[in-house]
Amino acid sequence: MTALALAPRRWAGIPRARSPLALLVAVVLLAIAWQIGTIVSDGWVPSLDRIGVAVVANLTDPAIYGQMAITARRILIGFFAATAIGVALGFLMGLDRRVEAFFRPVVTMLLAIPDPVYIIVAILVLGTDESSGLIALILALIPFVVVIVHGAVRARERQLDEMSRVYKLGRWAYLTEVLGRQIAPALIVAARTCFAFSWKIVVLIEALSQPEGIGSQIYYSFRLLRSADMIALALIFIVLMRIVESAAFGFAERRLMGWSHR
Repeated sequence: MTALALAPRRWAGIPRARSPLALLVAVVLLAIAWQIGTIVSDGWVPSLDRIGVAVVANLTDPAIYGQMAITARRILIGFFAATAIGVALGFLMGLDRRVEAFFRPVVTMLLAIPDPVYIIVAILVLGTDESSGLIALILALIPFVVVIVHGAVRARERQLDEMSRVYKLGRWAYLTEVLGRQIAPALIVAARTCFAFSWKIVVLIEALSQPEGIGSQIYYSFRLLRSADMIALALIFIVLMRIVESAAFGFAERRLMGWSHR
């Protein structure tokens, strides 16, 4: 067995063993840098104790959970809609060259558009209703899902396609048992990417156009120059989204990857 083959086994456990220490060091260095920034800025950058007080105050405020629920609902709507449309379109583009030739320039153009442009155009055309923000969110997310799924479908094993034709598999059996198992990892990546972008864009949409939601509360604290509250709200929301992402997608990844290897 070569040294290259042995290397992954030899070093496989080291990153996991050192990760808590690395995280602790990173947190300590970040805290020191933040406190230096507080001193240099003469108080314009809130100190860690002020941020901690603001975090506790927000966590004990029942109203903040209502705002989180509003934001979570928007995230879920945008995430599921964009994922469904993006996966379907990615499949079609990967399987049919005519569909690919038509939609590829469109997807490329959509990827090049900055996210705030979607929001601004949606507000100008559709107004400040919640639906306009959701449309902007979905349009901004779809290209990322399409690119990942399309690339995975194009990279599929062509010999399995020939085998499917020989055994006369139906369309549904081919999609679920042959193609689906091959691109299961790409589906997880597409879903994770879509979710990661969705909650960031939703916060931006709420800050620009909505009276309710975590994004609007962050922007409200910014307008009142309550920097500690603004940072506290952002930290709470970021930690919550990371927990949801790790729990939900960790479970989905185990199930989907287990199904793909059966």
